[in-house]
Order: sequence, then structure tokens, then C-alpha cells
Amino acid sequence: MTRSHAPSLATLVRACLTKECGLTEGSRAGLVVAVSGGPDSLALADVLATLRRKWTSLGLLVVSVDHGLRPESKAECQHVERFCQARDLPFSSVHVNVSGPGGVQAAAREARYRALEAAADAHFGQEGLIATAHHADDRAETVLLRLLRGVSLEGLGVLPARDERRIRPMVRATRADVLLHCERQKLDAVRDPSNQDRRFLRVRVREELLPLLTELSPQIVVALNTLADEARQLGAPSLLNREQRRALRDALENPNLALDLPITQDLRLVRNQRTTGPSRPRNRRPPRPVA
Repeated sequence: MTRSHAPSLATLVRACLTKECGLTEGSRAGLVVAVSGGPDSLALADVLATLRRKWTSLGLLVVSVDHGLRPESKAECQHVERFCQARDLPFSSVHVNVSGPGGVQAAAREARYRALEAAADAHFGQEGLIATAHHADDRAETVLLRLLRGVSLEGLGVLPARDERRIRPMVRATRADVLLHCERQKLDAVRDPSNQDRRFLRVRVREELLPLLTELSPQIVVALNTLADEARQLGAPSLLNREQRRALRDALENPNLALDLPITQDLRLVRNQRTTGPSRPRNRRPPRPVA
């Protein structure tokens, strides 16, 4: 009797790219791959490097962002550079200044994405995509964080496989899938101490809450990802893309402007252009005859 095996990380990534990210073997796409040197991002870069041998029209650029928050960050960028040299991957490192409201993590994330978008624009133009190494466990953690902080149902539709120019090819893989790939390929990953710092709520969710929920319900990661998928289908205004938000804002500011705005697959917001002539009175009764 044959035994079935779980799909490899490469299989999961390839399926996600084709079914959810809109990329195929013949796509002439350019990807900026965000790689910190941790196991998740190294695994993604390793899989994409292998996939590129078959998808020859796929352009890749690995970008390592140095936030300057830890003494080890420069050495970690150099570690990623050596990783890329061994796989003939184009590499670039960017140093960013982290400042702004919302805490260090939020400011670092904002600075990182600005740097990644700038790299995508410079190397691949406006059509360049940004690939990050989020996986299913990351998505489950983010759903739990949203629930803990309080959010609408629509706000649970986090970290989809594709969100405008950002793609997450590993979102259908679990952390276990990623670590198994690293072990099999002998990937030498670096470890960020902040990922174990329990002063951060996300770390406590990862290290305490999610393991407890998994003990109570082994399929909790799958269930939370399904919840996120279903929330994405609601198509609330908070989930509109940039062009949709701009069109809706313009229409709200100008009541005479025509609007034809697709919101979801089955919902479309349409308003005809109004004329500037005198408006008709509404619900006026005819005058009563004089006796």
C-alpha cells in the first residue's frame, strides 16, 4: 500500500504563485524578494531560485534591509549576500532609518516596505512585485492579534496570497513545512533575538497562545486561515485597493461625479453623472382644489 506524503514547500509555493498570485511559467514578472536571513525568508529565496531554472522569464532580486537596530544587522546582510552568491541570485542591501509613531516594530515595517517598493520600482518598474515570506502560521497569529485588539469581521482578512503588488507565495505552507525545507536543504539561517522577546504581543501569541490553541484544536492554524479567507470575500470598503479608495473618495467629494466601482465579484457601486440643472422637488402633493 502506498503512503501519501505532504506536499513539499516548493510544490506549495508553485501552486500559490499560479493559483493565487497570477503568475505562470511564461509570466515576465519581476520579483523583489525580501530576505532577512531568517529561516522563512531563506527558504522562500531558495525555492524561488530553484523555480527560476524552469521559469526562465521570472526576474528575481533579493533585497536585505538593514534597520540598524541591532549590532548584528550588518553581518546578517552579508550572510544573505553570500547565500545569494552561492545560488547566482542578484542581491542588494538597503540601510533604512527607523523612526515614527506606533512603536519600533511598526516604524521598522513601514521603512522596510518603502525600501522594498523603491527597489521594485528601480529594477522592474511599476509592475514589479514584492515577495515576502509570510506563511500560514504568521497569518493565524495575525488573525489572533486582530481579535485580541478588537476588529471588525472584515478586518480579519489579513495577509492574502496577493495584495496589489505584494505577494506571499508561502502563505499556504505552515511553519513546520518551512523548517523541514531548511533542514533538508541545510540552510544556515540567522536568528533575530526580537522574535523571542516576550515583551512583544506577537511573540506571546506565537509562543504561548497559538501552542495552547493547537493543543485544544490541532487544526487551529487551518481554521484561522479559512476565517481570513472568508473575511477577504466580504469586500468591505476597508479592503478596497488604492485605485478603488481613490475613486470612492473622489465620488464622495464631488456629488456630480459618475461612479462605476466594482467592490466584489458580485457587488458593483454605480452612480450616474448628475446634471447641474434645477433639482426636482420630491414627494410634493398636488394642491387641493379650493371649494
